[in-house]
Amino acid sequence: MTKQQGQIDDNPQSKLIRIPLSEALGIKKGVNAIIGSGGKSSLLKSLSLELSQKGSVLLTTSTHILPFSHCENICFSDENVSISDENISILNKNALISNENVSSLNKNILTLKEKILLPGKDIHSEEEALENSKTLLQSKVLSLWDKSQNPILCLGTLETTGKLSPFPLPFSAIEQMADFVLVEADGSKRLPGKAHGRNEPEIPKESQRTVLVFGASALHKPISEVIHRVEIFQNFFTPSLTPNTLLTKELLLQAFRKENLGDCLFVNQLDCLTKKEAAELLLFLQKGLGKMVCGGSLKEGSAHPEVLLL
Repeated sequence: MTKQQGQIDDNPQSKLIRIPLSEALGIKKGVNAIIGSGGKSSLLKSLSLELSQKGSVLLTTSTHILPFSHCENICFSDENVSISDENISILNKNALISNENVSSLNKNILTLKEKILLPGKDIHSEEEALENSKTLLQSKVLSLWDKSQNPILCLGTLETTGKLSPFPLPFSAIEQMADFVLVEADGSKRLPGKAHGRNEPEIPKESQRTVLVFGASALHKPISEVIHRVEIFQNFFTPSLTPNTLLTKELLLQAFRKENLGDCLFVNQLDCLTKKEAAELLLFLQKGLGKMVCGGSLKEGSAHPEVLLL
């Protein structure tokens, strides 16, 4: 087994090397879920840019995401969505939205309401209607997506906030539409750390690989300032932590062990540490978790970020 595949090495000497991010994280064809906090959207962007050199990439969510600015976004709405001027500007700033079958403002929304097949002469059950409507929606999206010109596509259902919620197709159908499907499967309120509630994260059952993300900027700061759902995090420990407790790598490791989420861990925001500190942190976490741990800085969302491997 190579170090890239997760071998634990006691040698603390590490260096920044350029390696495909998808290779370091073990991303596979099919559905892959990104969870955690501190850089999920940046990781999705970097991975999609890299993987688009190998095939088609579909970005979507099982929770909520903002449209992406580096690719086309196809949005679904099952009814007309009234959007404020403020949210129109958000959409225009963040995304290129496909136009289809709607007028004026709603030209930003792909709506297939009048195209959905219903029970009638040719369809004899609700199940059959549903299956036909899914097939039609899948075909319509594929007809709008020119993979040769735009190998990356984001799918979602448009909300009045300008965010995208899950697209109305099962992941079993979505995974048939692209070589790689990358799913943002968690929410974090833009904080670098997160503790998960009972129904979180929302990982599709089709996911072949789950990457947990953590932002290193959370370290040595009060947990109340850097952890989403801090009350859950506090209760991981006995006695319960106070809100002003500083987050150490030891506490972080205990929390990761308690949750036991992800096939591998990506520590983002390593630019806030020295290279020596970053190497020591990754080695500590990799030895403590017994799984692949790597890190880097994705603030640029580049296609080939430097990845720190041990």
